[in-house]
Amino acid sequence: MKVYHGSDHVIKLPKYLGGKEDNDYGNGFYTTEYEDRARSWAVLNGMPEKSIVNVYELDSNNLNVLDLNEKGVLAWIAEVVANRGISDENAAIIGERLVELYKPDSSQADIIKGYRADDSYTQVIEAFLLNQINLYEVERLFYKGSLGNQIFLKSKEAFENIRWIEAYSVSITEEDRQSDLFARREVGRFLSERMKAILLDGFQPTGITARYAVQNRLIYQGNGGYGNASV
Repeated sequence: MKVYHGSDHVIKLPKYLGGKEDNDYGNGFYTTEYEDRARSWAVLNGMPEKSIVNVYELDSNNLNVLDLNEKGVLAWIAEVVANRGISDENAAIIGERLVELYKPDSSQADIIKGYRADDSYTQVIEAFLLNQINLYEVERLFYKGSLGNQIFLKSKEAFENIRWIEAYSVSITEEDRQSDLFARREVGRFLSERMKAILLDGFQPTGITARYAVQNRLIYQGNGGYGNASV
C-alpha cells in the first residue's frame, strides 16, 4: 500500500526507534494512507517554506497489524493514554484503570492503525476521563477535527518493509488554515460550554462515560457499540 508522512524534511530511510516514546502509540514512524492528511501534518510539523510530504510503499502482507478501529474507541483511548500519559492528576487515576481494562495487547504488533490524537486534542480525552463528556462525544469531536487515521510502524520488521518513493513540498491555503482553526475553536467552545453546564447547572453526561466504563466491564460489539461483559 502507498502511505505518506508529513514532515519538515525528506526522510528516505525511516529510523527504527528514532522517534519519541510519548506519542500516540509510542516510539515509531507515523504515516497515513490519506495524502491530504499528510499534507496538513507536513505544514503543522514544518514551516511554511519547508513542509514536505514523503511518499512510501509499505508491504504489510506478512506483518502483524493491530487495527484499533476494530477494537472500539475505548481501546484507542487506552492505548493513547498508556503512551502519552495524562497531566491532570484526577484524570490520570481513571486513565490508569481504563488502561488496565481496555488497552489491547500491542506487544506483538508490527503495525498499529487508529485515530491520530494530535497534541491540541488530548484535552478531549482528558475531558472524557474527567466524566465531562461521553464516548459518543469523543468520537464526534475527533471526527469534527478531521484528524484522520494513521498507520504506525512499530517493529523492526515493519521498518524493513517500507520503501521511500518520492518527496514533494507543500503549502497550506488560507482556506485550509481557517478550516483547521475553526474546527479547533469549535472543539474548545464545546468543552468550555460543557464545563459551564456542569459547574453552574449540575449537568451530568449520560451514556458511556469513563466512570461507567471502569465500573462496568464493556465488550466492543462492532459498529461503535458496546455491551456489558456479564450480558
